[in-house]
Amino acid sequence: MENENILLPEEAGEMTIAGVSKLREIEQQLRQLFEKKDIQEVMPPNFEYASLYTRLDAGFEQEKMFQFINHEGAPIALRYDFTVPLARKFALSGEKTARYSYFGKVFRKEKRHKGRRTESYQIGTELLGTSEIEGDNEILALTFASLQELSLKNTILGIGSAAFYKRLCEMVGDEAGWLTDILSKKDLTAMDSFAKEGNFREGFQNLLLALPTVTDVETLDRLVWLAGDKILVGAFTQLSTLYKNLPTQENVIFDLGMVPAMGYYTGLMFQVYAEGAAQPIISGGRYDELIKKFGAKTGAVGFCVHMDNVLKGLDND
Repeated sequence: MENENILLPEEAGEMTIAGVSKLREIEQQLRQLFEKKDIQEVMPPNFEYASLYTRLDAGFEQEKMFQFINHEGAPIALRYDFTVPLARKFALSGEKTARYSYFGKVFRKEKRHKGRRTESYQIGTELLGTSEIEGDNEILALTFASLQELSLKNTILGIGSAAFYKRLCEMVGDEAGWLTDILSKKDLTAMDSFAKEGNFREGFQNLLLALPTVTDVETLDRLVWLAGDKILVGAFTQLSTLYKNLPTQENVIFDLGMVPAMGYYTGLMFQVYAEGAAQPIISGGRYDELIKKFGAKTGAVGFCVHMDNVLKGLDND
């Protein structure tokens, strides 16, 4: 029998001394960046009532939560997400606008052998109370500024739209689950079968076939218009306008097949990948409907730096 006093449980995450040193260095750099932008650091609790996450219909997977029963007999969960408690904090504060930053761990049960930790360190920001155009422009500018502090090689920023994705799901009806699986895997063979078996109009079929691989704006613009759906066109046009206003278009691609990483995203979504890291080093998006669930009728957008993935990328430099 293996000595449990020596081995770490599978759920645990441990970092090397060099890793801790690099994490603290980046943490300091991002904290200084956020302070210059008047972004206030906050520290949400480590424990929440599990119902905070489960009653939101935001796509949280209850089986991934670390839960226990407290002295009141109520289910308590370790922090699963930063955005939700910060959306609640903002709504209850009565403030009209707020800019928050956070530094800490989230805890999620992950499948074995997937290379993902059940405890992961995150650094992020939430911009609350800003208009959609203003907030999206600001969060992407802040993402570029944060990337400069990370000093990673060969980064790619992919931008997508939750509104576009949700409309795709509506248009394919009962096959939305199959489509989501195909888009998540960027599976060309499966998409070919899906598009042909779906008996869709030619324009929409051609758009579906392009989603796993086509990333240039001009081609997607033509395909979206030929698909002939006003909602898809509107979501794409909004994304195109945002793209044109970016401080740089270098190493930025369109990913209209992007599947929301969090179920509460409503508009802009984005992910940043870097050489040496299999998972995104930064992810974010707009979540206006989530903020409404706490009684605040305003805009909200944010991003998260996944420090475990950042360190993997730096280890491969």
